[in-house]
Amino acid sequence: MELRKQLIVNDIEAENSFDFLRFFLALMVFFAHYDVMRGVSFVNSPVSAPVAVSGFFTISGLLIYRSYCRTTSLKRYFLKRAKRIFPAYVLAVLLAVPLFSLFSSLPMWEYFTSFETLQYLVANLTTMNFLHPSLPGVLSGEAVNPSLWTIKVELFLYLMVPLAACLYARRSRVWPVVVVVLTSLLGTWLKRTADDIGVPTYDLVGKWVSLVAYFMAGAAAYLFREELKRYKYILILPALFILTLKTRDVEFFRPFAMGVAIYFFAFTLPFLNKFGKIGDLSYGIYIFHGPIVNLTICLGWEDGPQTFFVTLSLVLLVAFLSWHLLERKILSR
Repeated sequence: MELRKQLIVNDIEAENSFDFLRFFLALMVFFAHYDVMRGVSFVNSPVSAPVAVSGFFTISGLLIYRSYCRTTSLKRYFLKRAKRIFPAYVLAVLLAVPLFSLFSSLPMWEYFTSFETLQYLVANLTTMNFLHPSLPGVLSGEAVNPSLWTIKVELFLYLMVPLAACLYARRSRVWPVVVVVLTSLLGTWLKRTADDIGVPTYDLVGKWVSLVAYFMAGAAAYLFREELKRYKYILILPALFILTLKTRDVEFFRPFAMGVAIYFFAFTLPFLNKFGKIGDLSYGIYIFHGPIVNLTICLGWEDGPQTFFVTLSLVLLVAFLSWHLLERKILSR
């Protein structure tokens, strides 16, 4: 099936620091989750997990829309997306079952034959993690891998790109901007409503909708790359100002500000352009850090610098092995 898309003229520079930005944001998510999951204030991440995830989605929007524009068929587009997402994801879900069986309060046979274990596998392998994020007798019912919830949103957006492009791409570059405006308004309203009436579901849906806004802000940054290249030094200061404000009064503008910031740092830090030579560890860090932190909790490791640095080393090692032994090999096929 021929893709309906905009022609690429003056594509983004091949030399960029996206690999470093993704690595940095993945570490920020790990740092933030480390403190929350262990109930400490050891790392005090300079970038919160929600902000880091928003940055991830903005980068994803830019690169995925570019990939869509450079892909010759819809089948090839979806195959590339599946090869990037599912191998490490499925491995993280499956490995958790035998690993955490060692720490379950249930006998081994009862653990593996428990309906809750089956529920965990079905819910997580289908990316419906919120239906059953825990394993029986483990971590007092807490989620085994709290990072997996974003994957379903990412997959939805992979579907949204060709659908939206089919409807609007040849008509105007403005369509991602319109989507950002609408989803940013809706996400802001849902989260404020959750604060006002105390309905957690509103806040959860608001977070999902807001991630759509950030993803499409990335797509918009790609489509308006020439304008951003021309004015990035003028736009970066107000963008950083908006992103650093803690008030929700500027919530609507954050996706646009993140799009500007991501573009600026991706193409203005040439000394970081070769960072990806060590491999793309960002997805492995993101997918595997949750279970690793939870394993240290199950092992009873005491809080302190030694525990943190050993945990960080394990996360980086697993991410390195995941990229070089699994992800890269499957992507190259």
